[in-house]
Amino acid sequence: MSSTMNFSQSGNVAPASSTINIIDPVFFANKTRAEFRLNHEDVAYLSSGCYLCLGGFGTNAVLNQVNYNRRAGVAGMVSSIQLLNGGDVLAQLESAGSWMAFKGINKDNADAFSKQMSACSAGGLMNWGIIAGHEEIIADADGANSTGANIGMRGQPGISEDQSSLGYVAITEFLKELETLRVLPTSIFPNLRLVVQFTSQLTAILQQQSNTAGDVVSGFTKVRPILVVESISNPEVISSIISGMSATRMNCIESDQFVVPEQTDANNGRRRHQQQIRGFNSKIVNRILLVNQPTSATLGVIQRNADGSITDSPSIALDSGSLNSLVQNRLTINARVNGANIFQGQGLGYDDTQPVDSQLGAGKNHRLGCLTDTWGDVAICAGGNSCGLVVPLLNTPATINHLIAHKMGAFFYGSDYTGFRIMDRISHLEIDYGRSFVAGGLADRAIMESTAPNQQLNVLVYAEIPKVLQISGGSYRVAYL
Repeated sequence: MSSTMNFSQSGNVAPASSTINIIDPVFFANKTRAEFRLNHEDVAYLSSGCYLCLGGFGTNAVLNQVNYNRRAGVAGMVSSIQLLNGGDVLAQLESAGSWMAFKGINKDNADAFSKQMSACSAGGLMNWGIIAGHEEIIADADGANSTGANIGMRGQPGISEDQSSLGYVAITEFLKELETLRVLPTSIFPNLRLVVQFTSQLTAILQQQSNTAGDVVSGFTKVRPILVVESISNPEVISSIISGMSATRMNCIESDQFVVPEQTDANNGRRRHQQQIRGFNSKIVNRILLVNQPTSATLGVIQRNADGSITDSPSIALDSGSLNSLVQNRLTINARVNGANIFQGQGLGYDDTQPVDSQLGAGKNHRLGCLTDTWGDVAICAGGNSCGLVVPLLNTPATINHLIAHKMGAFFYGSDYTGFRIMDRISHLEIDYGRSFVAGGLADRAIMESTAPNQQLNVLVYAEIPKVLQISGGSYRVAYL
């Protein structure tokens, strides 16, 4: 089912009728997968006016106590998303939650603050019937105040559908191809459909796993999603658009992953892991992003008390929870591309002022600098992408606790991404991943249990890859450059 609203647009081109389509999924299978059909005849859908609206509610997810994921917002509910024409994949994003969590931090500090560090800002939510009686001033988890009856403004699921806030996310945030593929004419793509796969992992969906009474959130129910998309139907305008789409270049985000074994105290507590990545062979890779995804259900996922125990009342996610890129001790990265190393010596992040078996020293924070040079600003302060042991003069628990405890630690401690450029066609790509063991006995460390970085990791490798869409005679072809 879909509904439409018509608008008119005018300017230096011929007037065009613009329609806002509100589309229900044709099915919402077990609330884990939704498919939307965009198959109106003789129209062109505008990707810049396409938004996916999501939300949910859960048992014990009390308003003003439980929020959506701090970094990804409601987008943390999505595990993968595809735009297809029939069986042809036009655009897709796998491991979508971790990518969207990075997008939530991939902004300058001023912009991040204005959005309350979340994809669920007040301007990005449609509130569903928030219950009355909550008009008091509230202090949300980011330390900002909100007023009025819309207590769900920041993005709170609530305990019922009536309380749940529905957040919207631009499809271009998920699918980078649509940043340049801005128009989708149904005369070329007659069987368009958007397929969304959802996660059931609450540490990806929610910022708090329990409310202030210590009651664990459970029974999370996803509200039936909707798709809002703008379209035009003027045949002259559509014909003119198609004539200019003979060859459209676009970038996509593809992903691969590898496992880094649990780190032990063997080999002086230092281990390097080499892994060949085959998912990008024969493709041009512009940029790479590495995400250190934790495999533990709680370590490096849920914040800790001063004694190392899991926090409760409420239980709060460390940064973006299971979507986080977990900090590591003395992490070094190198990439061997087509037989040659990208970085010199021991790799990006290596500190030659410390012995190889040292657990101290972080060099000049080259990895963070390379990340921002590659992907742009990130809301991480200097030293915030370390596990605390490796920042000079900050290697004592008392000093660390003073600096990272409470709200500051929640935002600037525990996240660590690595990004770099390749700008070449790949025939062989190998990642050299080195890290050091963190000894126990530091249980009084706030925010994160000290041995959390030692766990086995799933390292997600995102690659920006250029493609081209070629249209000729009413048919199309998508190819890698």
